[in-house]
Amino acid sequence: MLRKNETLHGISIQPELPKKKTLFEQFELVKTNARIYDLSIWIVDLDVVISEGKIPELKKYQKEAASIERIHLLINTPCLEFWFLMHVKNSGKYFRECDPVGKELKNNDPLKTYEKSEKYFVRSNPDIYQRLKPYLKTGINNATKRGNFDIETPEQAKVELYKIFSLLGINI
Repeated sequence: MLRKNETLHGISIQPELPKKKTLFEQFELVKTNARIYDLSIWIVDLDVVISEGKIPELKKYQKEAASIERIHLLINTPCLEFWFLMHVKNSGKYFRECDPVGKELKNNDPLKTYEKSEKYFVRSNPDIYQRLKPYLKTGINNATKRGNFDIETPEQAKVELYKIFSLLGINI
């Protein structure tokens, strides 16, 4: 969506959308990409990591990633939908699961018809990025207010996806 809607001079975005890969498999892919590309951005939704008791494993990968300059780990707690919510609501409420966030989205324009589907995200007109772009500065400001993710206190409302814009050199 970002690639389709923004002019990214000299940047090629290669999304790798893992289907049911373990944290280990995801991190191995991130490290491989860091050897190939200038930047490897790993976006992790924490709801499943927490529910499966995988925080210690993620902590190990976070520490290793911090030592590799080309890797950037961005955490969403609980999920991507919380980033969408930041565009329309300044909420510090911690959601243990993603479904309640999706329901909350439907209470706000421009996401009243929100559904978690590829069709809604990329194939609808406008797509999710276009729907939220007028609210992007608000989303970034609200996400920034939540602060950085802390692996020692993972059950807090956090969203770091806003950092992708500065990583890619996109001025908002």
